[in-house]
Amino acid sequence: MCKKLIAVVMLVTLAGLMLAACAAPPPAAPQIVKETVVVKETTAPVKETVVIRETAVPVAQPTAVPQKDRVQVYWYIGLGAGAQPDQIKAEKPWIDKFNASQTEIQLIPIIVDNKYARDNLTAQIAAGNSPDIVGPVGAEGRAAFPGAFLDLEPMVKEFNYNLSDVDPAFVQFYKEEGKLVGLPFAIYPSIMYVNKDLFKEAKLALPPQKVGDKYTLDGKQVDWNFDTVMEVAKRLTVDKAGNDATSAKFDPKNVVQYGFVPQWVDDDARWLGSYWGAAYPVDAKGSAVIPDNWKAGWKWYYDAIWKFRVAPNQSAIDGDLLKGNAFSSGKVGMALTHLWYTCCIDKKNVANWDIAVVPSYNGKITAKMHADTFAIMKDSKHPKEAFKVYQYMLGAGSADLYKIYGGLPARKAQQADFFKGLDTQFAPNKVNWQVALDMIPLMDIPNHQVGLPNNNKANDAFKKLDSDIKSNEKLDVDKRIADFVVEIDKIFKEKPAQ
Repeated sequence: MCKKLIAVVMLVTLAGLMLAACAAPPPAAPQIVKETVVVKETTAPVKETVVIRETAVPVAQPTAVPQKDRVQVYWYIGLGAGAQPDQIKAEKPWIDKFNASQTEIQLIPIIVDNKYARDNLTAQIAAGNSPDIVGPVGAEGRAAFPGAFLDLEPMVKEFNYNLSDVDPAFVQFYKEEGKLVGLPFAIYPSIMYVNKDLFKEAKLALPPQKVGDKYTLDGKQVDWNFDTVMEVAKRLTVDKAGNDATSAKFDPKNVVQYGFVPQWVDDDARWLGSYWGAAYPVDAKGSAVIPDNWKAGWKWYYDAIWKFRVAPNQSAIDGDLLKGNAFSSGKVGMALTHLWYTCCIDKKNVANWDIAVVPSYNGKITAKMHADTFAIMKDSKHPKEAFKVYQYMLGAGSADLYKIYGGLPARKAQQADFFKGLDTQFAPNKVNWQVALDMIPLMDIPNHQVGLPNNNKANDAFKKLDSDIKSNEKLDVDKRIADFVVEIDKIFKEKPAQ
């Protein structure tokens, strides 16, 4: 009898994690979970058990019992999306449906809270317990594990997998160091969300919905670029006395409505700067090369927050007015972000909204792209069986996964049904989804999430720069950027911490 892997070693504390998949119904309300599972090998039949301690309701839940007549394929969820309670509830029936269709494979999930997934997966790989499939996961999540994923091109050829319905640019998008580490699944182009009621109230024209169209401001046709966005944002930003940010009477200490926010894409200066143009900030010798367009974007954002007061600072974002979700509060006129933000718009606060073209910089639009996929681990013990699951994820089972994860299908034939679902979700509001499709060819290449030398420390440095821009009114932004260039160059050349 072949040896069987019982489980993995983990000692993590997970908030609100429900290990529901392949399990009995979850307990009432586990709040804090400390999970300890032991690795050993045995020749005897085994039953996997997840022991959950230190919870409000101590429980021990059985997970899947490996079936002797099946090959077990382990699916690691949490490095990207997938570990939210509502998603876990939906993933369980999806997995049950797949397993019910099988006589060869048993799919077993490993679900870890996103906050802990990177470190946990690192530990599993180091212990020789690599799962078979990881995902959904974006470029940033994959970048934390350079060289850990299988090149799928041999599988694509062996299984004659059909990619004719996918834009070839997306196939290239998933190539890292010459290897195809994922196949196109869900994509999230950037768009500008617009609160139409606030534009109407300010007597402003709506931003263009066709690439190349001008914006009408004060009766004149002007380019839809970041300069125009700043001007429009001033008209949309209002204090409690009703003065907008163009007025000499405007009170920046009592703003009740903002003109613009980079919605949840401003935690990392690299992400934000990429709207001013795509770039990879490392040259062939490993030195930092921070492009001038990124520096211009960072200074534009600092001015929007602290000079013109048309974008909320970190304190305002977290405050009572915006409550951490600025555009959804109904108190922001424009939000630049990705299609995934449809997840989080409250129809009660923003009943009348639409989307518009991403503004240009120096005549060029860069609609940076997020894209999720699944990856097969290089150390998978059953790569061919994993690829069969993979084909189901992107094929017969994909429609249900798109509902769970909210992504626009990369396959063109599946996109119309996806938008019908959003129309139903936001009815009676009408959104011109063609704008999102038109942004796809304008994606950032190289992508802003591609791995960096000394990746984790480098990303932390970009996030600290962005935090300083949002939080420090007295920041000498030119000096901070100059210091950052020196700092990030040093980080790129350091040996990564183990």
